Amino acid sequence: MRKDDLLPKRHILFCGADCSSCDAYKRFLAGDESGLVNPENNYRCCWLPKDYPKGRDCPIRTCCEEKGILFCGECGQFEQCVTMKEFYSKPGYDELRRRMLEQVSKSRRVPSESGFCETQQRI
Repeated sequence: MRKDDLLPKRHILFCGADCSSCDAYKRFLAGDESGLVNPENNYRCCWLPKDYPKGRDCPIRTCCEEKGILFCGECGQFEQCVTMKEFYSKPGYDELRRRMLEQVSKSRRVPSESGFCETQQRI
């Protein structure tokens, strides 16, 4: 696979993570593919294509794609979602949770076609 084929089409992904600030993404841009798969759970970076030969998709990506939404905050079950509660309960995920809740608030206040932002498109 060519590096250009792997670059994300958007930087804020399913769980609310901003790939542009991720160390693994920055290393990848510099030519280092290490860190694209989490060794603890074998989940690959969500911006990688489904046919990337290493790792597996996380359940958050899978759920969003099945529902046809850009990120978890668009889901009507977001507040009750066990998967997201577990995800955000990890140490160090406070900022990510704050950003997600901010996006949820924006999407509910400002209607747009995607519910996320005017420039994003549905997957």
